Amino acid sequence: MECGKIVVKFENVYFINGTAYAGKSTMVKLLAEKYDGIACEENYQDRLLENLDTKEFPNLTYTRDLQDWGEFVRRTPDEYEAWVNGVTKECTVLEIEILKDLVSRTKKKYL
Repeated sequence: MECGKIVVKFENVYFINGTAYAGKSTMVKLLAEKYDGIACEENYQDRLLENLDTKEFPNLTYTRDLQDWGEFVRRTPDEYEAWVNGVTKECTVLEIEILKDLVSRTKKKYL
């Protein structure tokens, strides 16, 4: 999987970012209701997890394919940081693809 620079222009997609417990999910839900939009909410790429290829998405499939959860907790801080950063990149790739598919099918707003 190549995680280079991704450039996609969306006319009807809005991203809500913020810290934990800042009201992002509530805001997304309210805006979607008010403007007849679709709330993607967080982790909407999870529905694809079981079909992901381990070679293409090694970080997202890491916990899916663990034999022993001890493997997860025995990683070094550097290994854990690399995994978190890898998950972020892989999620971005999936989320962009999901959004491209959704906006090709409707003119609704996606939050």
